[in-house]
Formats: sequence, C-alpha cells, structure tokens
Amino acid sequence: MFLKSSKDAKQSLEVSVVRTDPFYPPPPFHPALNYPEYPYSDRFIASQPNPVYAAVRDALHLLGLDTKNFGTPFWNPFREILSGVAKVLVKPNFVNHFNPISDEQPHFEALVTQGAIIRPILDYLALASEGGLQVVLGDSPVQSANLKALLRRAGIDSAVDFVQTQFQGRCRISIVDFRETMMRTDPSGALLGRVNLAGDPGGYITVDLGSDSALTPFEGRESLFRVADYDPLRMIQMHSNGHHQYVLPRTILECGFIINVPKLKLHKKTGVTLSLKGVVGVAGDKASLPHYRVGDPEQGGDECQSKTLITSARQRWLYPLRGKGKNTWRLALPMGRMLMRVNQILHRGDPLSGVRDGDWYGNDTIWRTIHDLNRIVFFSDQSGRLRDKPQRKYFTLVDGIVGGDGDGPLKPNPVFSGLVIAGFDPLAVDIACTRLMGLDWQKIPLFARYDLGKKYPFSSFDGDLSMILLRSSDPDFNIPLPYVSPVHRFRPSHGWKGYVELPDAESSDRSQAPPSRKHHAISPAD
Repeated sequence: MFLKSSKDAKQSLEVSVVRTDPFYPPPPFHPALNYPEYPYSDRFIASQPNPVYAAVRDALHLLGLDTKNFGTPFWNPFREILSGVAKVLVKPNFVNHFNPISDEQPHFEALVTQGAIIRPILDYLALASEGGLQVVLGDSPVQSANLKALLRRAGIDSAVDFVQTQFQGRCRISIVDFRETMMRTDPSGALLGRVNLAGDPGGYITVDLGSDSALTPFEGRESLFRVADYDPLRMIQMHSNGHHQYVLPRTILECGFIINVPKLKLHKKTGVTLSLKGVVGVAGDKASLPHYRVGDPEQGGDECQSKTLITSARQRWLYPLRGKGKNTWRLALPMGRMLMRVNQILHRGDPLSGVRDGDWYGNDTIWRTIHDLNRIVFFSDQSGRLRDKPQRKYFTLVDGIVGGDGDGPLKPNPVFSGLVIAGFDPLAVDIACTRLMGLDWQKIPLFARYDLGKKYPFSSFDGDLSMILLRSSDPDFNIPLPYVSPVHRFRPSHGWKGYVELPDAESSDRSQAPPSRKHHAISPAD
C-alpha cells in the first residue's frame, strides 16, 4: 500500500525478521565481508565481525527488494523506491545522550538507535542516488538532550562523515535537530532555563486534523490535556474549538520517502515504543502533543488509576518547583521522594498506587496523539494540507540488536535480543515486534484501537494476526506470526506489569553477558 501501488494488502503486511549476534561493532561500522554490491574499496572492510550490517542487508533482501539482482554488483534495494524522490528522511530514535540507570555502554545501546544500524541504510541510499539526493537524519530528542554527545557516543557522526566523504557530490547528508529549544537542567533535574536552537532550516508548518483527529471525543475537556515540562495553556489552544493542531518541521513534509529506525524498547505510557510511537519525534513543538489527561478515570482523566492527595499535590507542584532553581529543587526533591514512599505504604494494597503522568495501561490519550501524527506523516502534503492518498513512501527498520525493557523510554534495561525487524507497514512491524518481545498486542491501545475504516489509514492491518507474514532465513521465524515464540520476555514497567504479558510468560535466559548465537545469514551468492 505504501511502497508501490501494485502491492496488495497481503504483500504490504510482510515483515522480515533477522536474528544475529547481539553486539554493535566499532565505528564507522564497515562490513566484515566485501559484498558484491559494496560500493567502497577493500580498504573499508572490517577485520572483525559486523553482524549488524549483515542483518540489515538480509532484512532488505527478505522483503524482496531488487531480488533479481541480489548476489551481483548490481543489487540496489532502494533504487525503485527512490524513483522520483529528491529528499529522504532517516528518522532514528534519539531520546537522550545518557541512561540514568547506568553509564555502561549496553544501557546506552538500549536507549538510542545506534550508528551501526544507520550505516548500511546510508550506504544503500547513497548507492541508489543518481546524483543530488538529499538525506536528512533528523529527530526531536527529549528537551534536555545533548545531541552532539549522543551522536558521538552512538557513532552516528562517524558513519555520516564516512558516507558523505565517499559519495561527495552524489548524495548530501545532513543531521537536523528538529527542536526549537533545548532545556538546560542540572544533575538533580532542576530546570535552569531554555536555550534557542536553530531548529528545522525549512521552518515549521501547523497541520490541523480537525474533526478527523482521534482526540475529538474529549472536545470541551481539553483543559485536562498535559505533557510533562510544557505549558498546558499552549496545548489547550492547539486542541480546542474544533481544532487539533500539530506542528511539524517543513523538511519532513518535503521528503518523498521516510525510513523510520526505532528501537525495540518498552514505554511507560504506550507499552512499547516502536515504529508508530517513534513518529512522535517528528513533532517540532511538543506542547502540541497531549500525552495524558489530568486526574483518574472518575474525574475524566487517565493520569493514574486512582488519585490520592499526595499524587494530586505532586502533579500540581512538580513542574513549578523544578523551575524555581536548583537550590529550591534540591530541597524539594528528597521531600517529594519521601511523600511518594508514604503514598506507597498507605496504598500498598493497590499495585498501581505509584503510577503517575499516564504511565500505565489505562492511558487513553497518548495512542490518539500517535495515531494523529501517523495520519499526518502519511497524508499531509508539503503545505500541510491533508490529501486522500498517501503523500510519501514509508519503510521501517527496528534496531533490536540490544533492546530495552523496564522503565522505557528514558531508563531502559538492556535486553540482548539480537534482532532486526523491517517492513513497509508500521503497525504490522510493531505487532510482530511485540510478539517477539513476549507481549500481547491486543492489550496495547496503540495497536488494538486502530481502525482501518477511519479516514487517513496508515496501515493495512484489519485485526487478523495471520495476515502478518514473516520472512526470515531462520525457520523459527519463517512461519505465521501467531505461532512464533518470543525471543525474550521483556519485563514491563510498573504500570503495565501483570497486564500486557503473553500467557505463560516465564522468564527466558537473560544473562548479563550477550548470548552467543550463529547468524542466519543469506550468502552473497543466493
């Protein structure tokens, strides 16, 4: 549906799954084999294994891209897709430059899309370019993220520099931070002010979904919408009086092809953060993104299951106190932690007593915002006008080499899953990922509430799991999705634990050291 018009719904729901050794090689991430189509000299072949490059290559081939030329110097998986495309967006999951749980590299790898995944994508884009192709590597990380530090640690800057140098004049690659401002914080989390950033060089466009927004059931109650660390008054203005407005960078709407490269990771508000959730990073103004509604369900909210005096006080005073300066915040922080411990003691019979900010399975807001953004990404033209047909081609490739569970998206624990999952339908890919993570997609509103009959459909999935066709060189995955066993049992965050897991979710082998597994590769001669 979204690759080329000749593909029917069944074909568009194909998902490739490659399992390999769960480690990332050092930058600039040269492959260990000189593949027939590899565009560089023998000097740029790594002396050590690079399972990531091979896995990305296999994932592309398994989807039938340029099959007739595979194994020859002429194999070019993106050539047909790039026909008529002048600008491409490669959209990683940048999040933050550090993981608060630990400074060890696996915890950072679980947090952010790594350069080892980006490198082969850039190689194949450059290879398909006939000259003049613009590739934008862009995202909106969290407010306080240091993007330069993130790019350096993930090796993305090194990968971009290498490909840009080798294809000079034929393919131009730029890295864009879509944020207009960056929040300065100290180590305790105190807000020290905002710094203006360059933002998108093309400026920003406001797109209004109006009555086609998934948030329309809450019209008249928009004063309840919230997103952490942003002024709720601006959000209310953007989602009231029949309007549901989102601010997007103009550069994104100018792209004819989007490659979404999310992490295989859990999320406290949405259950998982994969392809659909990853599109939140295209927003230029996060104040336009309702994440939850203040209060408990009896009050019309979904912030938590049941409101207490302590959680109410926290919601009211957290943001103002963070902005009062580091001295005030450092005094308030231990007091707040003590009060939350008291809250847990007083309500110890309630397993969701510590849930706040919509961090649980009852969040009925964030999935609606995400559906809205995906509608815009697929159907908005360059001027921000919604059209009847998709306006750009789309592909997603999930970095699951090292996944993340627990308190994602900001504080995940590493899961050495060794997976690359790819496809052209974001919902099909995400549901396949969810199965491989040992989670029930029907318990995740982001997936279960999708309605193919709604205007601006961004997926061909109609609820029939057997329609998602896995393609793999590993026989464990080259079977219908309902019969696939999880690779690992990802452990949900507090607000989802005991609710979203698949039945019989006994913990699989989760040794701290990455397990060794032979890579199921497709040889260059196949």
